[in-house]
Amino acid sequence: MFIEVKNAVKQYGKGDAAVHALDGAGFSMEKGEIGVILGASGSGKSTLMNMLGGIDTLDSGTIIVDGVEISGYRKKQLVEYRREKIGFVFQFYNLIPSLTARENIETTIDIAVNPAIDKKELMDRLDITSFANRYPSELSGGQQQRVAIARAIAKNPALLLCDELTGALDSKSAREVLSFVEKVNQMYHTTVLIITHNETIQGFADVIIHVRDGKVTKQEKNPHKIPVSELEL
Repeated sequence: MFIEVKNAVKQYGKGDAAVHALDGAGFSMEKGEIGVILGASGSGKSTLMNMLGGIDTLDSGTIIVDGVEISGYRKKQLVEYRREKIGFVFQFYNLIPSLTARENIETTIDIAVNPAIDKKELMDRLDITSFANRYPSELSGGQQQRVAIARAIAKNPALLLCDELTGALDSKSAREVLSFVEKVNQMYHTTVLIITHNETIQGFADVIIHVRDGKVTKQEKNPHKIPVSELEL
């Protein structure tokens, strides 16, 4: 098993003001799968992503990623874990505005321990070369998100975490970005976990995890996985 989360508990605040962002949550995924975590705002899905990404730590419980129990890591170990193992993609791209698309991707390659293929080949294979020399302000939302994803996978992460990656996009751009994620998964066998409230997205996932009130209420394999091109976005 590539990802194992067991009895994950995270509380913010104390006493009557305490909020259980995670309340005994647990799920698992195999390497190379696309997973979707579904839940309403405040359900705990983003907290779960932060724990998997090494941004925050659990109060109790266990998280194992690629055979390593990261829930026991200290701060310095988590920094190394994020740098070497995790790729992040967020809703609002977070590209550096003063750098071109190519240069944004290069910022990750320059610090990667085990970068992916040659950056030119990466951009060619992912159809970014045609706008590689443009600045973020010159790109559409879908193009910016594609650059953000390419930047995240350029360092060859074991796990790609995507937080509401289509939330700021129209349906056409959303399909373009999800097709891009699908292509990345097929070409590089990257394990992908997408956090979203959009139930439509689950159609192209291998695993669907439902989160409510800090608990995983259901995990299921997708028996009828379909290509992104057939999703009704």
